[in-house]
Amino acid sequence: MSRPLYLVDSYAFIYRSYFAFVNRPLRNPSGANVSAAFGYFRFLFALFDERNPGAVAAVFDSKGKTFRHDMYCEYKATRQKTPEELIAQVPLVEEILGALGMPVLRMEGYEADDVIASLARRCAREGRECWIVSGDKDLLQLVGGSVKALRPGEGFAYRSFGVDEVKAEWGVGPERILDYLSLTGDASDNVPGVPGIGDKTALKLLLEYEGIDDIYARLDSVKPDGVKRKLEAGHESAMLSRKLITLADDLDTGIADLDSLAVDKLDFTEANGLFLREGMKSLVRGSGSGAVAGSAAPSGPSRNGTSTAPISAARVKAKRDDGSPSLFEAPGIDGETIQEGTGLRGQSLQGRNGSPGEAETPESPAGDAPGDTGSASVSGRSQAASPRAGLDAELAGAGRYEAVTDRARLAAWVDFCIAAGACAFDCETDALDELSAELVGFSLCYVPKEACYVPVRSPDTPCIPVDEALAELRRLFASPALIIGHNIKYDHHIMRRSGAPMTGRLFDTMIAAWVLDAESGGFGLEALAENRLGYTGVKFAEVVPKGSTFAAVPIADATRYAAEDADLTMRLYRLFSAELEAAGLERLFSTLEMPLVPILAAMEERGIAVRPDELKAYGIELETELERIRGEIVALVGHEFNIASTKQLQDVLFIERKLPAGKKTKTGYSTDISVLEELAALDPVPAKILRHRMLAKLKSTYVDTLAELAEKEAAGPAGGEAERASLPHGEEVRYGRVHTHYLQTGAATGRLASRDPNLQNIPIREEEGRRIREAFVAAPGKLLVSADYSQIELVVMAHLSGDPGLRAAFREGVDVHRRTASLLFNIPEDQVPADRRRIAKTINFGVIYGMSAFRLARDLGVSRTEAQSFIDAYFRTYSGVLDFIQSTIAETERSGYATTILGRRRLITAINSRNKTEKSGAERIAVNTPIQGSAADIVKLAMIRVDRAIRESRPEASLLLQVHDELILETPEGLVEETSAIVRREMENAMKLDIPLRVGIETARSWGEMH
Repeated sequence: MSRPLYLVDSYAFIYRSYFAFVNRPLRNPSGANVSAAFGYFRFLFALFDERNPGAVAAVFDSKGKTFRHDMYCEYKATRQKTPEELIAQVPLVEEILGALGMPVLRMEGYEADDVIASLARRCAREGRECWIVSGDKDLLQLVGGSVKALRPGEGFAYRSFGVDEVKAEWGVGPERILDYLSLTGDASDNVPGVPGIGDKTALKLLLEYEGIDDIYARLDSVKPDGVKRKLEAGHESAMLSRKLITLADDLDTGIADLDSLAVDKLDFTEANGLFLREGMKSLVRGSGSGAVAGSAAPSGPSRNGTSTAPISAARVKAKRDDGSPSLFEAPGIDGETIQEGTGLRGQSLQGRNGSPGEAETPESPAGDAPGDTGSASVSGRSQAASPRAGLDAELAGAGRYEAVTDRARLAAWVDFCIAAGACAFDCETDALDELSAELVGFSLCYVPKEACYVPVRSPDTPCIPVDEALAELRRLFASPALIIGHNIKYDHHIMRRSGAPMTGRLFDTMIAAWVLDAESGGFGLEALAENRLGYTGVKFAEVVPKGSTFAAVPIADATRYAAEDADLTMRLYRLFSAELEAAGLERLFSTLEMPLVPILAAMEERGIAVRPDELKAYGIELETELERIRGEIVALVGHEFNIASTKQLQDVLFIERKLPAGKKTKTGYSTDISVLEELAALDPVPAKILRHRMLAKLKSTYVDTLAELAEKEAAGPAGGEAERASLPHGEEVRYGRVHTHYLQTGAATGRLASRDPNLQNIPIREEEGRRIREAFVAAPGKLLVSADYSQIELVVMAHLSGDPGLRAAFREGVDVHRRTASLLFNIPEDQVPADRRRIAKTINFGVIYGMSAFRLARDLGVSRTEAQSFIDAYFRTYSGVLDFIQSTIAETERSGYATTILGRRRLITAINSRNKTEKSGAERIAVNTPIQGSAADIVKLAMIRVDRAIRESRPEASLLLQVHDELILETPEGLVEETSAIVRREMENAMKLDIPLRVGIETARSWGEMH
C-alpha cells in the first residue's frame, strides 16, 4: 500500500511563526531573529509527533516572480515589503531541512500552491492518501477523495479538513472555493474579485447558482438589482481573479516516484548542531538531546550517618507513549509568549542573579568544604547540549549536590556562604500561594556547581528540626552576605512567615535578566539556564507527580531538583552581575529594583480591606442592568438572539441591519471593540452591545471575583466569623483583606503589573469603577490616603523635550490642557470651551503614545483631515516636542534601544525595519518608552522613599497599593495630616526635574470616595 504523502506549505508556517513573535522576537546567541525558523520546526515536529508521515515534502514558493505576475502586474502589489529579518530565516530553514533529510521542493515561476496542487492531483489519480499541511484557504479547493487538508489549530496542534469540514467552515464545498474567491477576491494577494461583493453575498449567490459561470449565464435572474449591477460591472475582474486563483495542477515536478519522498526518520545528527548554534535548544532531540551524563551516587553511609541509595540520572525530556523524547518545551506561538518555569511557586519563575566583586571561595577552615565530603551526594544532570560559546568553564557542566540532614553540616554550609560573601538560596514549599504555603526545605549554593538541599519535611529521611534549620538561616540572613534568589519575592514571603525574615541585601536574577533585556521574554529559570548556560535542568513535573506536592518527593529526587535550582541561580548571578556592570545598569538594578522587593512583599501580605457584601449587592444591580440592556437590544433587533455569539451578532449587524463591515476574521467580519465603537455612531445596537460587554466584564472580572476573595478572607482559615468594622453612623460591616501580586518583570517600560487579582485595571473614570472602589475601605480606626502624581507623563515629556511653552504651563501651575487649547485655537485661556479643552487633552496625551490622525479623528468624532490639522497645529505650538520625537527616533535607530532618565534600556529591534507597519510601531515605542518608563521609575523611587520615611517616623501608616501613578496608604485617623505631609514631601522630591513634580492628596474611608 502506498504511503500517505504530506505536503507542507512552508512559507505559510514561516510567516505565521514570524508574526506570532513579532512583539517579542526569539533571538539566537548572536542577536539574529530566529522566530520564524523556531516556529516552523515546532509545527513540523508536531506533525511528525502527531502523524509520523511516511512520505513528506517541504514546498516553497519560487524565488522570483511567477506566471501570475505576468498575467496581472498588480498581483500581490499591495503587500508590504517582507521584513528582512523574515527573509533572512528562509535559507536557515532550508539548511536545517537539508540536515534533517527532509525533501524540499520548489519550481521557479510557480508558487508552492501550484506544486502542492500538482502533487495532490497526482495522488488523487493514483488513489494515494494526501494531506495538504497549510492554513491557506486557497488550497482547500483541492480537498476531495483521497486528498485532505491539515490546518494549524490551537498551539501546535492540527485540525483535519475533509469535504464536510470545508463546507462547515466556509459555507461552500471545495469545488466552490475557486468561485467564492473569484467573487470576493483576496486582499492579501491583491486579487480584485468583484468590487462590492462580500462574503455573505458570495455565499448566497453560490447557494442559488451552480458556480460563477452559471451566475453570469443567468445574470438577469440575480436579485437584488444592486448585486446584479455589481456583477455586471465586475465581470472582467471576476474572470481575471479566477485565472489568478486557479492552481496550476499539471506541472511536471520531475518526481518519477512519489515514494522517493519517503522519510522514515528525521536525521538529527547534524540538525542538532544547527539548533544549538541558533539557540533553539528545545528543538534538539535524538542522541543530542536526551542523554544524561551524571552518574549515580554510590550507596553507603553519609557523613551524618544517614544512607542514600543510588540515584538514577533524571530524564532530560518528558517521554511520549512510545518512549521517545518530547520536543516541545519552549515559548508558544499563538500571539503571546508562554512563560517557562511555572512551578511550585505558582507564578512564572524567572532568572536570578547576584552582584559582582564577591570574595573568592575560601579554603575550608577545618576539614572538608561542603560538596567535597562523603555525605550523600547527587550528580547534577548534564545539559542536553554543549554550553554556550564563550561561557566560563565554571558555569558549564553538571553539578554536585548534597542532601544535608544534620545541623552541624548545615552550620558548615552557612559558614561557607557567609565567608563567600554571597550565596544562592531557594526554598521549596507544599503549595502555590505564598501567603499560605508551608516550608518543605531549602537549598544553598555559594560556588557554581556545588549545592545542597536541606529538607525540613521528607517522606524517607530524618530531617533537621525546623526550628534548628531556621536558626541557621537567621544567622545567614543577618550576615552581610548577599542573598541571591530566583523570583526572590516568593522566598521572602515564605521565610518571613516561617520566622527567618530575609533582612539583608538581595539579588534576583529574574529581575536582572529583565533589566538587561525586558523584551526577551522567557525569564523562567529553566529558560534562562537553557538560553544562557546551555543547560537543561530537571523539570518540576519530573519529580512531583500531578496532584502531589514537594513534601512527598523522596530525598534523592528532591535534592537533585532543589539543589540544582540554587546552583543554576548562582551561575546566572555570576553571568548577569558582570553584564549589568558592563551595560551601566547595575545602579538601576541595585538601588531601584531590588529595594522594591521587600516593599512589594509587605504590600502583598498586608492587602487592602474589601467589603464583600457591598460588592455582592452591586453584582445584583449589574445583573438587573445587564438583563435590561439585553431586552433593549432584542427589542431593537426584533427577535431573540444570543448576543454573546459572534456568528449571530455578525448576522444581526452586517446582514439584518446592513452596517458596514470592517476587519475580517476566519469566522467572518470582526465584532471586536474597535469595530463596535465605529459602528456605534451609526446604529444604537452596537452601542448597547458595547455597554453590555463592559458591564458583563466588570461583573465577572472584578465584582464577583473580588467579592469571593474578600468573603473567603473574611471568614478566616477555619471559615469562622468575618472581621467587622463599625462605620461612623453605627452600621457594622464585614470585610476581608484582598491581596494582589505585583510583578516587576511584567512590562518592558518598567511599570509594575498587578495580578491575581489585577487591581490596576479597575476603570477610573466610569461610575461603575467608582462603585467597585467604594468596597475598598480602611480598617477600623484608620483612613485611606491617596497620593497621585499630577500628569506625570506630560511633566516628563516637558522635561525631556525642553519645550519652553510646555514647561511654562507646568511651572505656572495652570491647567495645561486649557493652555494648550488656548494656543492651538487662539482663544483666551479663561474662555476655552469644554470641547476645545477635550481636544487639547486628547492630543497632549496622544502624542506620548504616537496617536495617528486616524485614531484622533475616531476619538474626537472629526474628519481625518481636521484631526491632522490639530496635530500639525500642536507641533507648531510645541515645536520642542516634535524635535524631541524626531531626535529620539533617530537615536534609537542608531543605538537600537530607548532609555529612561535613569538609564533603563528597552531594545527595539524593529526600529530599522523596512516594513512600514513594523517600523511605525517601533517608532511609537521608542518615543513612549523614555516618557512612560521614566514616569514608572519615578513612581518606584517614590515608593522606596515613602516606605523608608513612614517606617522611620510613622510606622503606624503603611503602603497598601500602587496603581500606576497613585499610591494608596492606610493610616490611623489621628495621623492623617502628618502622614499626608510626609508622603507629599517624599513623592515630590523623588527626582529633580526641570519642572516640579506635583502630588494630589485625598483621604477617605473608602477608595471610591476619593476619585
